[in-house]
Amino acid sequence: MTQEVVALTLEDIMPLRVKVLRKGTPVTHCNYPEDTYEDVIHLGVKNENTVVGTSSWFRKECPDLVGEAAIQLKGMAVDDSLQGSGIGVQIIAAGLALATERGVSIVWARARDSALGFYLRCGFTEIGPGYIDEPTGMPHHNVYRRI
Repeated sequence: MTQEVVALTLEDIMPLRVKVLRKGTPVTHCNYPEDTYEDVIHLGVKNENTVVGTSSWFRKECPDLVGEAAIQLKGMAVDDSLQGSGIGVQIIAAGLALATERGVSIVWARARDSALGFYLRCGFTEIGPGYIDEPTGMPHHNVYRRI
């Protein structure tokens, strides 16, 4: 499935973020402090008028790669019914292009262990020890990709 990746608003992406990223957790919201960053961009895919894939990208140093210009990917989500369709790969490709335009050498994310295989298939590498994310209580690993 090939669909256009576009810039979206926080209001556009929030329902999918909550639906996918907070399912099975005690948390009912999915706002991040970085959503207010001046340079944040929310990239995603719409199917008709419904957001079916989303991500947020902003400058933030990777704690495991101090001193290198980096963009963090956060809030990556694809509707459950479309996972495995290629939408996530398209969003990653668009975000990597954005990072290149912004002149950074690293893209990194806090990947859920359940999504770790996806990130590795997209060329990311695990870095550092695993940890339990607050507030979801889910196991995570930091991942990065040089560009």
